[in-house]
Amino acid sequence: MKLWNKVYLPMAKWCLSFLPAKQFHRILDISVGNGATTYYLSQRFKAETIIGIDISEKAIEQAKRLNSNSTITFEKVNIEKTDYPSNSFDLICAFQNHFHWSNLRGSLLEIRRILTDDGILLIGCEYSKVKYVLPKLKEPDVFGEYLDDVGLRLVQVERERDWVVYGLGRGL
Repeated sequence: MKLWNKVYLPMAKWCLSFLPAKQFHRILDISVGNGATTYYLSQRFKAETIIGIDISEKAIEQAKRLNSNSTITFEKVNIEKTDYPSNSFDLICAFQNHFHWSNLRGSLLEIRRILTDDGILLIGCEYSKVKYVLPKLKEPDVFGEYLDDVGLRLVQVERERDWVVYGLGRGL
């Protein structure tokens, strides 16, 4: 987790700098680890609801312990299938983890279901991980076509150093 906080938290902050200047009311942070990015989200956006999820019980326990004074909710949930109502979140973040999802298509379909019509899915990671783990989706136009098939729209792609951020919305 020290590596995450030292290397990937700056990446997450960089990714978040591309969000439009607007208020987000319900935020979901996927695969939170120790909750550092979720805590940063809670400081940056005064949202009504901020939920951090992870499939690891140990990660959720650590996130709860390290963020015990916050209003963040941490839950053991797999993004492939959640119990959240449709159109629940206006910002969903996935930092350094979408290439680990066992069912990328199923996870993206679930995200589309729980994302509001004008919501934003922000995926940020090391580009080298995309090239290695998802080589067929490394080019933005190919990734965009893949997303079209699940009802998501690639709106923005930014790269710096070895980082990449994808801004997505619901395809209407």
